[in-house]
Amino acid sequence: MFLCRQCMEQYEDSELAYSLILESRLRHPATELFIYKFCSLSHLQEFLTQINNQQQRYVLTKHGKNGDKQFAPDSPMDLLLLVGSSKAS
Repeated sequence: MFLCRQCMEQYEDSELAYSLILESRLRHPATELFIYKFCSLSHLQEFLTQINNQQQRYVLTKHGKNGDKQFAPDSPMDLLLLVGSSKAS
């Protein structure tokens, strides 16, 4: 079970669509505590829009039936552009 960061509703792990973590937290011993999880692309986009002025880099992972796809660390604005394109959707 996970809690969607945007809508704050609980979902089964199989419904996880995207996850996001600050690049600086990847090496933290409790990395799992810092991962933002999202139930849909639209909720991810809403969250990225809210934080798009931040200059910190985040690592985005798309979760799917064919496995996970991790994208290179980037700023929220650039990730928003990425998920708006066909590369991440």
